[in-house]
Amino acid sequence: MRWIELEKEGPVGVLTMNYEGQNRFSTEFCDDIMSAMDEVESDGAIRSVVVAGGEEKYWSTGLHLDYLGQAGAEEVKKFIALLNNMLKRWCVYPKPVVAAINGHAFAAGAIMAAHMDYRFMREDRGWVCLPEVDINIPFLPGMIAILRAVLTPSALRHMTLTGKRFNAQEAQNLGFIDDVFSKEDLLPKAIEWATFLATKNAAAYAEIKRRMRAEVVRIIETEDPKYAFGAG
Repeated sequence: MRWIELEKEGPVGVLTMNYEGQNRFSTEFCDDIMSAMDEVESDGAIRSVVVAGGEEKYWSTGLHLDYLGQAGAEEVKKFIALLNNMLKRWCVYPKPVVAAINGHAFAAGAIMAAHMDYRFMREDRGWVCLPEVDINIPFLPGMIAILRAVLTPSALRHMTLTGKRFNAQEAQNLGFIDDVFSKEDLLPKAIEWATFLATKNAAAYAEIKRRMRAEVVRIIETEDPKYAFGAG
């Protein structure tokens, strides 16, 4: 893995993203994330996962629009398919996943966090933002489905239709963030919670998640291609 560092803290695998500072999604970065997921999934000693950002200011700011602006149509099509496969995999990843959001989580970055089981955030820095309404990139149906699974109807409407930036406490009030910690405590608390989740029956945890997220996966697989590739 070139842009993701894996460290082990007892039964927890800590994945730290370090791609061009902001961890914006390109084909090569998504490929690296998928490789990290492969490695963690195949390691029986790792029973849960924490995902953090390597830069103090950023967790992930979503799509790498510079990269996409220079890519050809076929490359963009393959990238969208890859991105959706990555999100689907996080959605039903067979091990517990905790996002340790140490900085900004924008657009597809926030969407990726939504596919994870728990989201902790640093209290004094960073925004959660879904700016798609302002940048003319409507959500794919699968993205709406995962947000609907995470948020109340009121919070879903507020986050998706305003494009507003929310600090950690505001995002927790909306139900997107599960807990808020100081800079110093964020990663230790995420590891602590992941360690607790690692004590659960692994097969039962994976199957419960798979059943809970079955409708989201169905929408990603059957509805997203209609919109992503111009058939919607």
